Amino acid sequence: MRFVRPLFIFLIPLLSFGQNGLSDCDSLLIKRQFDAAAACLEDLHSQNPVGPAYEKLLEAYLVLEDTGKVFKLARKQSRAYGQSKPAYYVDYWHFSQTLGRRGPDFSVLENLTRNNPFSVRASAQQLEKYNYIEEAIGLYLIAEAAQPNVRTAFERGQLHAQLGQYEAQYEAYILAARQNSGYLSSIKMRIANNLSKDPNGVHNSAIKKVLYAAIKKSSDPLVEQLLLFVLRQEGDFDRAFTFMRSNYDGNASIQPFLQLMREALEANDDAIAVAIGQFLLTQKTALMQQRGTNSVLLELGKCYEKTKNIEAISALSDRYPIGVCEACFEWERYRATFLFEQGKVPADSLQSLRQFESTLTQLRERYPRKFQRGLTHLSQGEANLRLGYFDDALMEFARAETLLEDSDEGDMARLKKAMCAFYGGDIPWAKTQLEVLLQSTSKSIANDALENALMISANSVEDTLMEGLGLIRIPMLLEAQGKTSKAIEKYKALKKVLIAHELYDDVCLKLGKLYLDGAQWEAALAEFSLVQQAAGEGMWKEDALFFAAMCRFELKQSEAQLALEQYLLNYPAGLYFEQARTMYRTLAL
Repeated sequence: MRFVRPLFIFLIPLLSFGQNGLSDCDSLLIKRQFDAAAACLEDLHSQNPVGPAYEKLLEAYLVLEDTGKVFKLARKQSRAYGQSKPAYYVDYWHFSQTLGRRGPDFSVLENLTRNNPFSVRASAQQLEKYNYIEEAIGLYLIAEAAQPNVRTAFERGQLHAQLGQYEAQYEAYILAARQNSGYLSSIKMRIANNLSKDPNGVHNSAIKKVLYAAIKKSSDPLVEQLLLFVLRQEGDFDRAFTFMRSNYDGNASIQPFLQLMREALEANDDAIAVAIGQFLLTQKTALMQQRGTNSVLLELGKCYEKTKNIEAISALSDRYPIGVCEACFEWERYRATFLFEQGKVPADSLQSLRQFESTLTQLRERYPRKFQRGLTHLSQGEANLRLGYFDDALMEFARAETLLEDSDEGDMARLKKAMCAFYGGDIPWAKTQLEVLLQSTSKSIANDALENALMISANSVEDTLMEGLGLIRIPMLLEAQGKTSKAIEKYKALKKVLIAHELYDDVCLKLGKLYLDGAQWEAALAEFSLVQQAAGEGMWKEDALFFAAMCRFELKQSEAQLALEQYLLNYPAGLYFEQARTMYRTLAL
């Protein structure tokens, strides 16, 4: 058999080609070789009648168009072994139907399935092979009725999908998940692929109808989980939150609410994210038992910050000052940073800095762990940098680096220390630090920070390039200090100065990203288009291609799909591949 199969595979295309492209002599020669291969298969089949030789021999007869031998072989096989392997009866029944010969009734297969329900998979797969989808579904239903433990609902669901019976498909999927929780992840993946952004789409309506009907019959955590999954995939966070809140008893985990809150915030459904956070703050007992106050306050603060609701953050800060809740380090650090950054009057900046340092000192006393102390030094360094105290910032980042060690935050402290030296004008020292950092850094460092590191390292080789770095560091410092408007003006002025410089594409890229942060899509697209022209095969080509496609997507331009396709094809392992694929799928729907 080992030698016959390759010969069989090789001869099939030749025999098919012989009628058109080969001479009669060559075709006859190939047919004789095929007859010899079939004779060899007959010998192997006689030695092992229920082995793979049967299938290959059947295929050989079909290629030779010997329908008589095909029918006789299928009949002989089913009569000899069909009782133990009903799949053989499928061949016999199929060829009797297609060749117009007298053969078994389909009820024979149904009775064999009732007697041996666990044989149904092989029979159904054979029926699917011959495109008898409805008959295969019928056998699965017979087997499931005779023996519930046969667990074929998942396979049956896939067959329903082929016939467009979507409600039956999802009913089968729910049954399959109940029978075997291992199917759940695969079912979710298939549901996610089928759903569209239109809540009234074919699959959306079918799955929700089935899930709501199942919930009305009885309370089932699995069905509720799937319904929440569907609503979140649709982006219907309001209905998902309403459903979760109606079923919350005050003792269950708050983590699903937090996850929904983050997803709503990411999808720009800010009002729902705030509503979820405010609801969680009312669950005092659950927050205390699960130590969830810190996470809820932090996420709610980020929601208010995104919506620029400064009054709400201030009110939240007054309501939950330092010491009010236990184990709220992240919230208290976030609160202290927010209050410091709200100091707008230059005359009070030094006083605000001292007050901020005093608050961070209190946090170090309340939370003595090395990692937490390291984060406070990181925040203090950022505050010093914001006000232009480079030496003090450098010291704080060094302290943070020591305490945070080899964590992701430790890498960020090392990067900020190098960038601090760069902003202060010590470009050679910054370059040395960045070269070490680039060899050992983790992938979690933000792309923008890594972008700065690569730019400095690549443009500090010659004196002429160093002059460009001396110019670009000024708007970069303004950007790091949160002075976005001033940074944009400086970058725009710098474009004219560095138009023939190696840093021109860097300036355009940074300016484009600032426009991107402000949702100024057309201005950002213009800058990224300039980067594509200037970068050539340089290191920013991927960034420019993706961000330009992203701007076209947000502007709903017809060229968006083509731009995303270009990125996905050129960078299958790129930094932004997942984001690009998500946007492309949205357009495809």
